[in-house]
Amino acid sequence: MLQKPNLVLHGARIINGLNPKAIDDKTVIVEEGTIVAIGKKEELRIPHDAVTLDLTGKILVPGLIDSHLHLAQSGVDDFSKPFAERMYTKLKRNAYLTLKSGVTTIRNMPGGSSNVIGTFKRRVEQGVVVGPRILASGPALAPSYGYFSLKRFFPPNPLAMAILSRVFGANGLAIDVDTPEEARKAVNRLKKSGADFVKTVTPGAYIPFAQKDLGLKESLVKQGLNLRMIEASMKPDVLRAIVNKAHDLGLKVAAHTIAWPEDMAEAVKAGVDSIEHTPLGLIHNDTFAMMEKHTVYWVPTAYPFYHWTTLIDHPEEYEREEIKELIPEPFYSVGKRGLEKLREGIKSGADPMWSRFYAEMEPFKKEYFPENFRRAKEKGVKIVAGVDAGASGAGYVPHGQLINELELFVAHGMSEFEAIQTATTTASELLGLEGRLGSIEVGKAGDFVVLDADPLENISNLRKVSCVFKEGFLLYRRQ
Repeated sequence: MLQKPNLVLHGARIINGLNPKAIDDKTVIVEEGTIVAIGKKEELRIPHDAVTLDLTGKILVPGLIDSHLHLAQSGVDDFSKPFAERMYTKLKRNAYLTLKSGVTTIRNMPGGSSNVIGTFKRRVEQGVVVGPRILASGPALAPSYGYFSLKRFFPPNPLAMAILSRVFGANGLAIDVDTPEEARKAVNRLKKSGADFVKTVTPGAYIPFAQKDLGLKESLVKQGLNLRMIEASMKPDVLRAIVNKAHDLGLKVAAHTIAWPEDMAEAVKAGVDSIEHTPLGLIHNDTFAMMEKHTVYWVPTAYPFYHWTTLIDHPEEYEREEIKELIPEPFYSVGKRGLEKLREGIKSGADPMWSRFYAEMEPFKKEYFPENFRRAKEKGVKIVAGVDAGASGAGYVPHGQLINELELFVAHGMSEFEAIQTATTTASELLGLEGRLGSIEVGKAGDFVVLDADPLENISNLRKVSCVFKEGFLLYRRQ
């Protein structure tokens, strides 16, 4: 573990995450990774051995928090190339891309072997690797044949699955839980393995459109899709067992929204701590009321749907040099082929599931998300920023893109300051780290982003990152 430096930052305008107005010309002192003083330079005792920077003309904001991403993926279906790159190399690159965008803390969702994620997390903590602070879930808890279940990919032969799990690290994706007892045992296993929180799913069929469209279900079965995979759904009593056991062990529970608002409501009733993603439809006011009453956070990750639609409609968007830099080969080509296949399947109607999903994107953008977001904000639901970076499917979002979600929040009615709070103070509450992260005040970690322009004037100024500090360490400086 590296010795944390003493740090003095002079002259910046400070957006502390608590006050909607910037504070002018204050000095911030960090000792051993923690903020110990904020005030006028002439009134403070400056450590003689401190690293001192004059930030006159710059803006200082708290280190940002991305509460939903997948470090083990690059924004395409790179699980199809398990041997193309060492997982450690991929994690290192994606962590750095995230850090340089101003994100100093992440909540990492399933992907890759949980052992690899745990080892990587420790190396970041030791300063061996440059990256954000990591809270990791380990494998998701899902019904057999459902979200990330190995049975979706391989025949349910115990020996074959054990071998594949060891070779590919696939045991890091999901643990099948179909009974309350299996759920309690799985949560115990996650706790013992060092998981920081539990990731699971709401009730609802894994192929959600088939849940309400018998014609689509018949079509998918005729195409050879396993009926058990189409109908796989988390049972409410199993979800309650997950939540109760996790809370007994001091772990929070994040629930992936399958698709429909009514299934999201079931997860809220079960007592989950956060709802991940945004449903296809309007969320009932009773659900918002329960979320506000019981402090269930909402991490919409709405940007990926907008981005995915753009990539489908405008193939040239994937050709941009920025995308090629963020998603290196061979993964860039994997993504290009995947998008081409999706476009053709949607255009021809040969892919009924993705055709149906694509058709939902217009009402999603014009009605579902704008209305849900407006009412959630109006009802006092705590909204948290996460951009689902790394995931493929309906996303294709590379790492380092949290700003896109914040811009979307502002476009749908938040002030710039409220949007910043979704990635600072409110996010730190969700993570249970509000005593350490999320704001610039005495006693908090020395996590800062130095900006060239004021994000209170325009949220897009969060893109103008000059420096990033984590616990007093200067980890990124724009050349």
